[in-house]
Amino acid sequence: MNSVKSLIAETPGMIGVSAKHLESGKTIQHNADTLFFTASTFKVPLLVELYRQVDEARIDLQQRVEMTGAHLAPGGGLLKTLAPGLRPTIHDLATMMIIISDNTATDIICAMVGKENVNRTMHAIGLSSIKIPMDCKELLFDVVGLDPKNPLHTNKMVNERLSTDQIERNAASFSEESSDVSSPNDMSTLLEMLNRGDLMSETSTKGALSILKKQQLNNIIPLLLPPGTLSGHKTGTYHGVRCDVGLVLTPNSAYTVSIMAKQLPLGPERTCLSIDLKLAAISKAIYDTMLE
Repeated sequence: MNSVKSLIAETPGMIGVSAKHLESGKTIQHNADTLFFTASTFKVPLLVELYRQVDEARIDLQQRVEMTGAHLAPGGGLLKTLAPGLRPTIHDLATMMIIISDNTATDIICAMVGKENVNRTMHAIGLSSIKIPMDCKELLFDVVGLDPKNPLHTNKMVNERLSTDQIERNAASFSEESSDVSSPNDMSTLLEMLNRGDLMSETSTKGALSILKKQQLNNIIPLLLPPGTLSGHKTGTYHGVRCDVGLVLTPNSAYTVSIMAKQLPLGPERTCLSIDLKLAAISKAIYDTMLE
């Protein structure tokens, strides 16, 4: 535990950590009940709500969605680079939302399930710190002082402002009262409940966990773990914010881990290897502590 704390102390910004060994109950916590910006880790509660609605027969994962220009969102992802007319399934969109953090896929699913339903479900299961008032497009437009409802404000303008750090520090997206937020504890508890099968049917639980385990953005939680260590997780980043939340499967058990950071000296479009390495070192120290 001392190594975790010392590594946190060496990392700039405010760091929140919540980890729980699912067999022994051992926990590691630091600022665990403090609110942090979720960035793209909000896609985990969104995935949970999607599968919850699948169980209610409100959504069919094999339904296809025809892509149009109106669907496109700024920031990360592959779909925005492809020609209109593509018809991915909802399962395809959910997969891209998680494993490559595709913002266009995310916003299609968010509109489909409804942010109000995500928030209602999180409150109903006792995770009241998880609040999702903004989808990706709303958040990223807001970060750079643009309005997604204004036809003169375009995704291209957002991306240009993000790439040159034209950030509105007083924007709603930087307010814990109006942005997407969670505590590390609640995000870790959500993953524990998901892994335990408390949130949805067995089929949907396996489906959601399978997607998380296919994650391709592996620069924090799994980066420094022993080769072959399995994990299912979701990263998140925007200006001054870095997060990674997930499950790590150890040789004999599993643990949840939420590493959330804010007030970092970095922008969303930069390669921030030094910060990622510090957070990855915290992840490795958590792993070592869990296996003691």
